[in-house]
Amino acid sequence: MRKGVLALGAVVIIGGGYLAGHAVSSAIFERELATSLENMAQQGNLRVERLSSESGWFHSSGEVRLAPLVGNDWQARVPYQAAHGILTTRVEGGADLSLDGALIEELRGALGELPELPTPRWVADFHTLSQTLDASLELAGFTWEASDWRLDFQGVSATLRGERGDLILEGEVAPWWLTADEGRLAAGPTTLESHYRYGEGGRRFHQQDSMRLESLRFVEARGQTLHLQGLGYTSDVDLGEEFLELAMGLSLEEARLDDAPVASGGFDLALERLDADAAWRLYESLRDELERLDGDLEQLTPAEWEALFEAWFPDLLALLAESPRLVLSELDLDSRMLGLSTQGEGELTFDGAGITELSLEQLARPGGGAELQRRLDGRLRLAPLPPSLALMLGLPGGSDELRFELREGRPYLNDQPVKELPW
Repeated sequence: MRKGVLALGAVVIIGGGYLAGHAVSSAIFERELATSLENMAQQGNLRVERLSSESGWFHSSGEVRLAPLVGNDWQARVPYQAAHGILTTRVEGGADLSLDGALIEELRGALGELPELPTPRWVADFHTLSQTLDASLELAGFTWEASDWRLDFQGVSATLRGERGDLILEGEVAPWWLTADEGRLAAGPTTLESHYRYGEGGRRFHQQDSMRLESLRFVEARGQTLHLQGLGYTSDVDLGEEFLELAMGLSLEEARLDDAPVASGGFDLALERLDADAAWRLYESLRDELERLDGDLEQLTPAEWEALFEAWFPDLLALLAESPRLVLSELDLDSRMLGLSTQGEGELTFDGAGITELSLEQLARPGGGAELQRRLDGRLRLAPLPPSLALMLGLPGGSDELRFELREGRPYLNDQPVKELPW
């Protein structure tokens, strides 16, 4: 008798623990999903709406609607099915993309009848204990044919991993080809990576993106070939406690025309020390206005735009209060075809002292812009200086470098004041 009672008790305890594990897994999943959607709406360029939701201990389902923050060109409905385990929740779904009717007509007029695109499929594992995510997405390839061209697209794959507040997205666009009477364009593969970190409510975030297009080749019908290799792009957006800072870079390993090298190079540019509080207030105000207009800024009349600018003007000035600067940390350009090889660097600083004391009326007066111009100090150095550029700028023959400066808004070229620019 005692053994039967113990066995029954063990079954109850194990079964209760099993059910409780599923219930906890389901509750954590729902909490994390709701928080993630809220954060996406707070800090992204999307409008997010949860259309339906059914929660259970073993299974959950629902649908989310995504639309751009600006405009109504498209929307996506993302249905999902979740199976809750004690340690992991497996979520699967697709994405149904629909375009605005006016945009569809424009595309049909330009490209002909639109094809039926394959439905993207995605799957994600949410780990209950660590509260981390591993997800993948696949879009199958397709062919799009018109009367005088054909597009062969080989598909997209992507992965997303991390935890709330720290996510890494990696993706690859497979090579694709566009064939027409004029020639053939081949691109890819293209790789992308994004690292996104954010705090609750979106007030602080840091996003780093990179993209690399391995090859872009156009072969003209007559046989001439233009080939770009190693085309890269990077960006960095950091909204911290004090500053909003932006950076971007472009690079090209080599451009060739037939077998002749044409150009290579790149640059890195950064905008630093924008006031973070002012930037966030401007963003919140713009987002509120977009929500009020359902994303359609074209509804605003000129008078309403003027009123908005007047309302934003104090924060636009406050954005400059910490003396922001634009930094060109590296410029590298090399072209054998043009006989050009030069490197450069420089920076431009805006003196923000007392800027918030200015009024719109002061700056709107004749000569009011001089107050902003005198706050500019900067420099740009290029060396060696291409002879063609030296000739265009009116510099003496044999000049081996260019030094352009702004001193309290007044331009100098190689230490000589510039009354008016040569061009």
